[in-house]
Amino acid sequence: MYCERSCYLFEKKSGFRKVVYNIQVSSIFDNIIMTLIVLSSVKLAVDTYFKEEGANPTVLFYSDILDYVFNICFLIECILKIIALGFLMDTGSYLRDGWN
Repeated sequence: MYCERSCYLFEKKSGFRKVVYNIQVSSIFDNIIMTLIVLSSVKLAVDTYFKEEGANPTVLFYSDILDYVFNICFLIECILKIIALGFLMDTGSYLRDGWN
């Protein structure tokens, strides 16, 4: 953790920020995010097939729900990483990491 105050709100010594940082660096969190990325990619491939074939409206409905679920999960990942690492200004911050 290089950033002294993440988003000018969360100090380095803050208990909340420490908990978020520990979640963000855990291998379980990484595995969950990688699994979500794979599932999202598979869903995108399946969507491409169903939309070309004129799929059942029920399938498209559940596909849209999955889109919302994936977006919310990736938004939560983004927020946790921004709180833990900072947004932009410091070394190692969220936008300075090529994986983000």
